Amino acid sequence: MNRTLYTAGHVLLVVAIFLIAGCASSTRARGTIEPEISRWQGRLSLKVHSEPVQAFSANFDLQGDAQVGSLVFMTPIGSTAARLQWDASGARLQTSGEPQQFETLEALTHQATGAPLPIGSMFAWLHGLEPNTPGWEVDLQNLPNGRLSAQRLPPETPVELKIILDR
Repeated sequence: MNRTLYTAGHVLLVVAIFLIAGCASSTRARGTIEPEISRWQGRLSLKVHSEPVQAFSANFDLQGDAQVGSLVFMTPIGSTAARLQWDASGARLQTSGEPQQFETLEALTHQATGAPLPIGSMFAWLHGLEPNTPGWEVDLQNLPNGRLSAQRLPPETPVELKIILDR
C-alpha cells in the first residue's frame, strides 16, 4: 500500500475516533441521564462529506472526560483497532504502527478533520446537555433510548455522526 493511502486511512480513523468520543452514551438504564457516568460503549457510524466522501463504523469503549480519558475502537470480532488516550500531557493514538503523539486533543482533531472538534461539548452531549457549540448541531431527543446524532455544518466540511448505545 502506498504511503498516501496509508496516511489517508489513519486520518479517517482519527476523525472517527474523535467524532465517536463526542457522541457516545453510557451503559445505563433507558430513560435516565446520569452526569456522574464516565464510561460509554456502543456502535457508531460516521460520514465525512469530503472529496471523496468517507464513511466509517465501529464498536467503541469511551472512558473519562474532555481532560483525561481513553477511547478504544474494536473490530466486529472484538479485537482492538485503535486506542486513543489523552491527559494534560497531550493525546496519543495507537494503531498497528508507531504511536502518534499530539500536544492536545484539539490538535489531533484539527489534523484529522481540518478543524478542532468540540471535545468539551461532546462530553456534555453524552450527559444530555446541549451547550452552544458553533458549527455543530446535535439531536439528543433519542438519547434516553440510546441514540444520538450530531452534524457539523458548513462552511466546515459537513460530518454526520450517529450513535447506537449498548444497554
